[in-house]
Amino acid sequence: MNPVKVFSWSLLLLCMSFGDVVSADEGDDFFEKRIRPILVKHCYDCHAGVNSEGGLLLDTRDGWRHGGDNGTAIVPGQPDDSLLIQAIRYEDAESLAMPPKEAGGKLSGEEIAALEEWVRRGAPDPRIAAVKLGGMTAEEAKAWWAFQPLPNADPAPTATKIDAYLDQKLAEQGLTSAPPADKRTLLRRATYDLTGLPPTSEEVDAFLADESPDAFAKVIDRLLASPQYGVRYGRHWLDVVRYADTAGENTDRPLPHAWRYRNWVIDALNQDKPFDQFVRLQLAGDLIGAKQPRDQTNEGIIATGYLAIARRFGHDIDEQNYLMHEDVIDNLGKNFLGLTTGCARCHNHKYDPITVDDYYALYGVFESTRFAFPGCEPKGQPRDLISLASPEQIDALMQPWNEKVAAADTKKKQLEQTAAALLGFRTENARPLVDKTLVAEGTSVPFANLTATVRKGEVLQLTVFPNESHGADSTRVEWTIKEEGEAGRTWNVDNLIDKISQGNPLADHDEATWCFLETTTGPISLSQRYDSLQNNPALKAWKRFDDALSIFVNTSDQPVDVWTTLPAKAFFVHPEHNRPVTVAWISPIDGAVTISGAVADAHPSGSDGVAFDLVQIAAPQYGAGLIEMGKEAAAPAIDPGPKPKLPVAYSVIDAKPTNAKIQKRGDPEQPGDEVERHWLTVFGGTSIANPQESGRRELADLVAQHPLTARVFVNRVWQWHFGQGLVGTPNNFGSRGQLPTHPELLDWLTAEFVASGYQVKTLHRLILQTAAYQRSSDPPTGSLDADPENHLLSHYNLRRLSAEEIRDSLLFVSGQLDLAPAQEHPFPDESTWTFTQHTPFNAIYETNKRSAYLMVQRQHRHPFLSLFDGADPNASTPARETSTVPTQSLYFLNDPFFHAQAAATADRLSNEENDDQRLQIAYRLLFQRQPTASETKAASAFLQNYPAEASEKWRAYVRVLLAGNEFLHVD
Repeated sequence: MNPVKVFSWSLLLLCMSFGDVVSADEGDDFFEKRIRPILVKHCYDCHAGVNSEGGLLLDTRDGWRHGGDNGTAIVPGQPDDSLLIQAIRYEDAESLAMPPKEAGGKLSGEEIAALEEWVRRGAPDPRIAAVKLGGMTAEEAKAWWAFQPLPNADPAPTATKIDAYLDQKLAEQGLTSAPPADKRTLLRRATYDLTGLPPTSEEVDAFLADESPDAFAKVIDRLLASPQYGVRYGRHWLDVVRYADTAGENTDRPLPHAWRYRNWVIDALNQDKPFDQFVRLQLAGDLIGAKQPRDQTNEGIIATGYLAIARRFGHDIDEQNYLMHEDVIDNLGKNFLGLTTGCARCHNHKYDPITVDDYYALYGVFESTRFAFPGCEPKGQPRDLISLASPEQIDALMQPWNEKVAAADTKKKQLEQTAAALLGFRTENARPLVDKTLVAEGTSVPFANLTATVRKGEVLQLTVFPNESHGADSTRVEWTIKEEGEAGRTWNVDNLIDKISQGNPLADHDEATWCFLETTTGPISLSQRYDSLQNNPALKAWKRFDDALSIFVNTSDQPVDVWTTLPAKAFFVHPEHNRPVTVAWISPIDGAVTISGAVADAHPSGSDGVAFDLVQIAAPQYGAGLIEMGKEAAAPAIDPGPKPKLPVAYSVIDAKPTNAKIQKRGDPEQPGDEVERHWLTVFGGTSIANPQESGRRELADLVAQHPLTARVFVNRVWQWHFGQGLVGTPNNFGSRGQLPTHPELLDWLTAEFVASGYQVKTLHRLILQTAAYQRSSDPPTGSLDADPENHLLSHYNLRRLSAEEIRDSLLFVSGQLDLAPAQEHPFPDESTWTFTQHTPFNAIYETNKRSAYLMVQRQHRHPFLSLFDGADPNASTPARETSTVPTQSLYFLNDPFFHAQAAATADRLSNEENDDQRLQIAYRLLFQRQPTASETKAASAFLQNYPAEASEKWRAYVRVLLAGNEFLHVD
């Protein structure tokens, strides 16, 4: 047969067998006429654009092909197997019915039939969407202004070129600029700006007298060289990285070592560390500094405190570390890149080019990192702190202590060996006098007329057991031993009450000896004497350790109220969990005795009471052994003292490297696909080249080198100088942020910054020497109408001092400010922490150090910093708010700190001869100028009319000046 005819017949048969298959044109036409209108009308509100209910998008072909949280939505050619068709049929109206009733309810039969036919035909769909990265298409992201490369650097950058950019914008709006500020105003402005402190009157005089062209440049250099520059700009940085001295979980545990990172930031800025290196060290300093000299190694470790100070969440923070990772990723994005990366935790970013894959790629980097652990309620003490000492230094620090510990262990073992031998005597020679008996909650069990024949050295031993009460019961013991016969001597524990502190063993009259023991495994003497309990000297005790197990007495002739009411002149024992406590009497006689007494639960506490037994140990060697062991235990203890505190940092190091799995909808209980660690896709998506590390070293390089990072930081520095950035949303350079007011200036300035080697102080000099920075704060005519927010900088922005500046200035003028760097806070020792969600950590530590060193608490913000708009340590603070509220005025009226500084300031004036001289000194000290005639007249009237003695008049007047606008503002 002709081969051509065979092929034609085969093709015909094939077409006949797939008669339902339609051409592409027919399929597209069917979709456009029949399907798209249904989807637009009924589905797009919940399943299109940024709305992806259930993770399903129906506005593109790729959307339904990808499916949603429940899996594939459409199986082309198979309507019955397609979730979309099952949903519109209402096959399971309880769990899968679309559209839901509140959105219009079930589709019409005709609409359902059309969708079924569409799927049966293979779901033809011509809607090919542009490639999207989160909320932008790839082309939109490529063109976004903030992601562009920087222009070439200017070979001769000057401040006048900055002014040219600014003046051009003013001219375009028909605006003029304000004249230069006077020199005194300029010096006050720059000094506060660069150091956070006012200038001295001597510094003002020197600047006013210097008429050289570079007089202000010399001032800038002097201020940048001051150690107080790092304190001021370090605090700016700490705002953005949400620094805190507590963890933020539900007990808000202290971070005793976080201060090292705080001080590193301050020192790094004072040293003018290049900003790119500043970034790298905070992200991967432990890796960068590895195998370097010890000081460089430690610097790198401390710098990663940036990561470690991430907020912790919940009750058991190990179970909620996914929230800590979110906090890290969110801050890294906002702080360095000006992008809201945290928004991609649950879904692709709705506005910016950041995908869920990008988020979990970064998540894997930090999941491969071991974070220092601050402790939490179920896991009380910190762990995983990073040592700053070399192995050799650790050995040298620990050796003396280890030697003492070894000696103490040797003594302990000797006592335990003796106790084991004595236990053998007890086991072989014990005769029960009272079998183990329950003393029920709140009851007393007597024993009377028990008889025994004893020999010298034999022992009568009463033991109290804790049952299951975990040692919660104080137990009163009454016990009398009476000799039968003519002598008829009597021994009673009550006789020991007033001489309990004399020793253990304790000699009683007529050669009897009492021993106070722990008998958990064998008898061990209680060797630690306590001359008071709970600060009450009437209560005296013997213990073995600093815990509840004890023999104790109330020596007072009155009841004592402590953890319970203890009767007067009484003898007690207190067992501990699984640890019984024993009173032993060593016989001084050969003969018969009668024994009586009682054991009583002295502290009813809702537990199961205690139990006790009474035995005779017919082995004189046992009694002699108790006395000898007691003497050994009473010998001066080998106290190794507190374990040496090794220098450690609250930082991070690499852990086992791993790739993270997507958490569907941000829920760690719903793991999805694994994501390879990589850089943001919009910036190239570079994969981690060394999978044996966390990836932080490579991430640090990628972040530090990206022009966006430099843009964001330059904008921050501009904002810190002018009160507002060229980009008004300093943490958001994405599509929801503000566009730059002067984009060319921002790019030019950033290019110069990078070209300078990322030298921050060079950037300061360039900005501060502009005419714009040196302008008066008086608005030129028309500027407030045309540019009410002063975005175009026709004049300088008047500003109120920050909270730290106000407090530091009060200490400065009072002469109380301590400018030396601070270190750690006086937190309670970590071994004592018992903080809970009901009793979280809370403290305020007073100091005369600069306010940047104040202890910053997350759950209970420092009241002064909170009142005057300090940074929120729970989240990045890109710019401080400035509120004006009545409580601020009340602060100046009533606060003890404010009144104390005002009094100290007034007292500094007391050596002056008269009120006129005092007034002049006061104005020079507070405002760096002389008072005007009207101010002098007003002061005279105030002092004359204020109803108090002279010293208090001046204190009141100084309070008025310190609470005034001129002191609290910089213009």
